[in-house]
Amino acid sequence: MFSPRHKEILKGLLAGFLFYLSFSKFNLYFLIFPALIIGVRRNFLRLFSFGFSAFLLSLFWIRIPLIDYGNVSPLIAYPALIFLIFFLSFYQFGLTYLLWKKLKFNFFAFPFLYTLFEILRSYIPYGGFPWLLLGVNLVDIPLLRYTLTAGTVFLGSLVILLISLFPFFSKKGKIFTLAFITPLLIYGFMKERSHRNNEYGLKVAIVQPFIPQDIKLNRELFELTYGEIINLVKEAVEKEPDLVILPESAFPFYLGDLEEKGKELLELSKKVPIIVGFIEIDEGFKPYNIVIFLKNGKVMDKYRKIKLVPFGEYTPLPFKFLSNYVPYLGFEDYNRGKEVKCFQLNRFSVGTPICFEVAYPFFVKSFKCDIIAVLTNDAWFRGSDGTYQHLKLARVRAIENEKFFLWINNTGPSGVISPQGELIKSINYGKRGILLLSF
Repeated sequence: MFSPRHKEILKGLLAGFLFYLSFSKFNLYFLIFPALIIGVRRNFLRLFSFGFSAFLLSLFWIRIPLIDYGNVSPLIAYPALIFLIFFLSFYQFGLTYLLWKKLKFNFFAFPFLYTLFEILRSYIPYGGFPWLLLGVNLVDIPLLRYTLTAGTVFLGSLVILLISLFPFFSKKGKIFTLAFITPLLIYGFMKERSHRNNEYGLKVAIVQPFIPQDIKLNRELFELTYGEIINLVKEAVEKEPDLVILPESAFPFYLGDLEEKGKELLELSKKVPIIVGFIEIDEGFKPYNIVIFLKNGKVMDKYRKIKLVPFGEYTPLPFKFLSNYVPYLGFEDYNRGKEVKCFQLNRFSVGTPICFEVAYPFFVKSFKCDIIAVLTNDAWFRGSDGTYQHLKLARVRAIENEKFFLWINNTGPSGVISPQGELIKSINYGKRGILLLSF
């Protein structure tokens, strides 16, 4: 019924579907193992079909910010998405295959080659795209999750590949794998038994405003939400926390208008310190995506986002011509910040990476703060798989850094993540409210 070529493609598509389910909102993380067992073969058609379908299904949510909120025509958006998927598939799977072929398809070499290209695509080109890394799935696996503490998500990817492809290794490869994995399991067992979270004696109120993106993009409608957001902040302050945190770009005005339009917010910060995201336009009319720390009625400090989203917050130079076809690319590029910051709050410090920055393991590690609070606005993703893939990255970073992470999302979910990567308390997607937690 099917030719050998068609069978290889179908098996690759099946593997890609299982890969997608492991990264989907359903979080069937364990399916990454059969995905790799089925998809990794010495056949380019199967391997590339695996990669293409995996990326296509897992990143299909990108159409939402492009078409629904970026006013990009579907005639442009879908071909652009297919081009991105093809590029990522060739980068991650195609180049891995070509080098693997040079090594005479030694199965033991595949995990190291694949992990190498995960690292490369996380930083090159244009700052990279560290999304859908295999090691992310370790966050829900007991014992092995601490591989992320011992190394980073890239070590986690290598571990998943070694376990999945173990049956195909030579005797020497199997011995190496057992010798490599066993100490990590012992390390995980010891961490599982001995972990004790730091007690900060901190009471935090996370505000989830739930302002849909179509409202945020309409200046008049967004301004009408100011009273609703301020009332949430007032309610949070009345609970007498040590800190109130709001998400990325939470208010319908720029930082420069804070003293005029945000008087109530400044007054509230005299009672309780507030961390909140804003858009700042500097004296040279350059925009920045920032987080500010309010205390005693004034801005005590601010952090400017460093890792910008290509084609979202800036357009790489070779693609400037696209602004003729994609309206939102014609806007002014955001500018990068220059240094990470820790906001000092009494006895401890808080680092505030913004949105996409949480995807970069070594960048997040550069925040030498006691607690990490990630401010984001995933209204762009509208509750799709992208929302939950983003949150899963924060859980991975929490384990890597062995710190509490606060996840503050405009539309949700928002929550508190333990140093073991567990979401210990949260507000669900699509709800407006306040999350109060002491830890």
